[in-house]
Amino acid sequence: MKKYNTFTIVKWVFTFGFIYVLPFGFNEFKAIEWATMPSRVYWDIAFVVIATTFFAYVLNTYALRALSPSIVSIYIYLQPFLATLFAIYLYHNDTLDLRKITAAVLIIFGVYLVSMPFKKSKS
Repeated sequence: MKKYNTFTIVKWVFTFGFIYVLPFGFNEFKAIEWATMPSRVYWDIAFVVIATTFFAYVLNTYALRALSPSIVSIYIYLQPFLATLFAIYLYHNDTLDLRKITAAVLIIFGVYLVSMPFKKSKS
């Protein structure tokens, strides 16, 4: 991460991701009726792609330069947990159910495991 520019890394991650996903989603992509789509949907797509995906990758890659990988991984793994809490709080039609609680417990347990100090065995 120190060798290359943040945007170079993100460019190649997105390029290879596009190449790998293309065979699986090409037929669905062809089936989209772009002409009949409301303009609001275009703005929603742009927001998801640019704000929540592109900038998240840029900030995570930039953080790897300044912080330790374990700290960055904690932030990355907590993102879905925090997004769920915000969704439940902001959108009152979303509810907390057993599936979300189980996922939250697994995320927090995984973050705990990653943040534990590594002990070398005496051999």
